[in-house]
Amino acid sequence: MNELAEIKKILADFVSGTASNDTSNVNLPPSGKEYLTVDEAAALIGSKRSYIYKLTHEKRISFTKPGGNRVLIKRSDLLEWIEANRIKSQKVVQNDVEQFMKNSRRPGRNAPKR
Repeated sequence: MNELAEIKKILADFVSGTASNDTSNVNLPPSGKEYLTVDEAAALIGSKRSYIYKLTHEKRISFTKPGGNRVLIKRSDLLEWIEANRIKSQKVVQNDVEQFMKNSRRPGRNAPKR
């Protein structure tokens, strides 16, 4: 298939909505790697490089710059940041409220009157 025909096919697939979401070209970092580059961090959380740079610029995520040039992010710091931004489901919040109410009752406050 020549290049023009290939481009036409890709465009036709895109317009018709049948384009495959091939993510095989996304290179996820090896799980044993302790420090990640910006590209690897972005691939790990499914974001763009610019977002990772924004997080480091705003100091919302810890990073290191060995030699003052290349930004490296510790995998555990990135995963910790993800967990810190977790939004609880309504059921979990309700359970937390019930547990809090159960534990915060003072003795004698709800005791039956004599």
